[in-house]
Amino acid sequence: MTGRRKVARPRAGSVRRRRGRPARDDALAVDDSACLQVALETFAELGYEGTSVRDIARRVHVSHGLLNARFGSKHALWMAAVDQGMEKLHDYMSRIDGDARQQDDLVQQMHRTCVNFLLGLAENPAILQLINAEGTRRSERLDHVVDTFFRGRTWRIHTLLKQGQKQGVFRRVHVAVPFTLLAHGAGALLVLTPLVEAVDARLARRAAGRLTRAAAEAADIIVRGLLAA
Repeated sequence: MTGRRKVARPRAGSVRRRRGRPARDDALAVDDSACLQVALETFAELGYEGTSVRDIARRVHVSHGLLNARFGSKHALWMAAVDQGMEKLHDYMSRIDGDARQQDDLVQQMHRTCVNFLLGLAENPAILQLINAEGTRRSERLDHVVDTFFRGRTWRIHTLLKQGQKQGVFRRVHVAVPFTLLAHGAGALLVLTPLVEAVDARLARRAAGRLTRAAAEAADIIVRGLLAA
């Protein structure tokens, strides 16, 4: 008499998947935020052309079919990852105490905002690394970065700069000037660790060890440069 075949039961907490392509409902099991963060870091490290969905799936520990089912394509995954990265940076930069904002003058507010921006980059350096990679040539992806980074949101730096220019506190410069100096100048000290280490490893260690102070010192130089003569 042939015994009945035993069917292995899934362990508690595990998700049992069928063979073949993941079902539409299976895609809901993906942690979108964590997946997009890994995708952003992978694109920043390997570049768009050098990254495959399989690379990201391997780091997320899911099948590439599951990512395709959830996000549709590598391009769509890149877009979603960039959008989330920009939103995180914007939210971090906006964390300013309301009462202190009302009490501070425009120069103090600008300094505080610049510090928050730099700390936001340090918290999620992949977004700056990706912008550096995409900023070298025109493409649909660069257009998306510009639309979401510069045009898609109201950045407090821009608001304060316009207010200060109207009151004669800040000089007449385009907002791209402080943004570029912050992100690709001061931000490099806090974010592009391999570059800074190649120049001076001691400088990189000092910047990492006193992150807030380094951000404040860099913001001080930039804000002083914005002051009207």
